Amino acid sequence: MATFFKKEVKKSHLELTKLRIAKKRAEKALYRARAMQEDLKATVEQITAARDAVAGCDVCKGCASRQFILVECGHVSCYGCLRNWFNTSLREQIDDSTIIPEYLRWRPVNAETLRELHDGGYLDVVLYDCPVCEEPVRMKPTEVNKLSAFFEVANDVLGQPKNRVVNDPHLSDPVLWKDLFHNEIQYV
Repeated sequence: MATFFKKEVKKSHLELTKLRIAKKRAEKALYRARAMQEDLKATVEQITAARDAVAGCDVCKGCASRQFILVECGHVSCYGCLRNWFNTSLREQIDDSTIIPEYLRWRPVNAETLRELHDGGYLDVVLYDCPVCEEPVRMKPTEVNKLSAFFEVANDVLGQPKNRVVNDPHLSDPVLWKDLFHNEIQYV
């Protein structure tokens, strides 16, 4: 009977040794998995920060999936910020003008009004400037398309940015800037 117990103790000792080895392997694997998880978390944070920096509007600092660049100075902004800035500037110029008739002065600024102001000889020159550096803007802002595919993938993987700019309803218009830039008006 003593031999039986010796064999059982030896078996149990061997089993215990195997379990200790398995436990150490599991602990090492868990440690590696946690380290990989921390590395992955840091990588996601870096990519998120890079995306937010690249997608950031120079005016509101929000993330815009559709960005526009002012060719004259290189500043990049979301459509809404540029639209509001240019619309305010144009409205001020209309309000400050002494030659624009009252019925045109109070109309909403749209493509028709802009065309009527030009065709009537009331507005030949419009002064726009960059909302960041005040550099004169002579050309319509140009959409930056190169990063749009990156933003779509990054947003699918990382989720939408916390400070995301809501797309303006005008963005679906095929002629985006028609109510702020008229082809025959000089911009200085």
